Amino acid sequence: MPTNATASITTAFAARKAPIKGASHTRDGTPAPAFGFLLFGGALAGAQVSHIRLANELARRGYRVHVWWTMDRPHQSPLDPAISESWLFSAGRFSGLFSNAALDDLIGRCVCRMTPDAMRHRLLQQNPAFFNWILRGLIRGVCLGVGDDRALIRRFAAEVTQRGVTHILPTLECLAPFVAAVRPHVPYRLRYLVTFQGYELMATFARQIGQESVFYQRLVEAVDESDCRAITVSAAYGDRIRSEVGLSAQALVIIPPGVPTADRLSGDTALELVQKAFPDFRPEAPLISFVGRRDAEKGLDLLLYAARILKARGIDLQLAICGPTAFGTQYVEACKQIAWNLRIPVLWKDYVSDEIRSALFRTSRTVVYPSIHEEPFGMVPIESMVQGTPVVVPDTGGVAELIRFGDLQAGLHFQSWDSGDLAEQIERMLSDSRLHAQLAADGPGVAENFSIERHGERILDHLDLPHWFADRHVGRTPATNEMLTVAHRAA
Repeated sequence: MPTNATASITTAFAARKAPIKGASHTRDGTPAPAFGFLLFGGALAGAQVSHIRLANELARRGYRVHVWWTMDRPHQSPLDPAISESWLFSAGRFSGLFSNAALDDLIGRCVCRMTPDAMRHRLLQQNPAFFNWILRGLIRGVCLGVGDDRALIRRFAAEVTQRGVTHILPTLECLAPFVAAVRPHVPYRLRYLVTFQGYELMATFARQIGQESVFYQRLVEAVDESDCRAITVSAAYGDRIRSEVGLSAQALVIIPPGVPTADRLSGDTALELVQKAFPDFRPEAPLISFVGRRDAEKGLDLLLYAARILKARGIDLQLAICGPTAFGTQYVEACKQIAWNLRIPVLWKDYVSDEIRSALFRTSRTVVYPSIHEEPFGMVPIESMVQGTPVVVPDTGGVAELIRFGDLQAGLHFQSWDSGDLAEQIERMLSDSRLHAQLAADGPGVAENFSIERHGERILDHLDLPHWFADRHVGRTPATNEMLTVAHRAA
């Protein structure tokens, strides 16, 4: 039941006769479809990237989109200029620093405004204890019940109503309870869609504070209160969610994330970019790459051991291991020591631009994704396929499902946690030119199944909304309607 404070603001909203400020309306006076996203800010992770791409895609299709940032907010927005943005809360709100949520939130926002993005991300990477403290605070708040944060829920409800947002998509499932708490205080039907793409990492922090079962209960409640079946990004991940969280198969639908599929580099351009970025790169030696978060669950040590096995067989190769960390640099430093002791040359780099990322994929003989934790999905293998480079992935988790689509195959499986078998599959990529050529040729076709455009259409179909929103009475000109209709037909 709503509290007195939230009930009063709900009544005030419901009593308004004029159209909601900032919202478009259908002919019967109800808000036209408009999307809100709760983005989990901070160092880029797959879930955040996926929802940023989806937000931009929905804006491109003619829908109004607003983004609320949580935890952190970048100075340089990755969002389409047509998308409006605001804060929901900063990382400080749940820190308990001064036992005053509003003051802690304000301090967090001020720190964010006054410091460069790279500095904040580096601080968190180098101080995992601080990072863990912040996330434990957030998960503790979720477990206790975010509805008790009346000031936040009241403000959020007012902003949702003012903007006429009708559908909200939280980036991570741990943010869904905030939307569930707001929903009763919006004077029209507010729908939200829970996407599972990282609950197991947040459950780690719930376990640390002795609240894992409560955390799962909050997720189940958020799904139950939504009008929509929750999204799982793969079949294997759905099985894990049902087993650990306790949701039924009927509560989930599989919708994989979207990846850009149009930007394939030429081989010469990619080679030039890699040579500039990595002075120690040897063009004569085949390149085996990993690009992604360099944290313990990614299994980078397995790749190092596999490379040493191949070196013992007289096979010349070089490794590139690039990407940020989310849980401190200890694992990266340990892997560097392993590589040193194994005498394996590695091209190390933390952050790489999207251009260098694509160049690495294009230049590599194969891209390896040796994850050890039953990866829910894995955008890196798809991005590699776009560039026509085959992949080697484990045979467990959602990532195992990515290499085939219909009769097409763009990679090989290795037996999970087995560096010996990983070495075998990499050797096949190096020695079997016919196999490599076939996998490379099939890659773009497999990747197309995971395009951003397909992702947007799957989401809109799931929400029973048109692929393009071009209704003249919500403010679009006839010319814009015609452009959208032509684009829709072309799609």
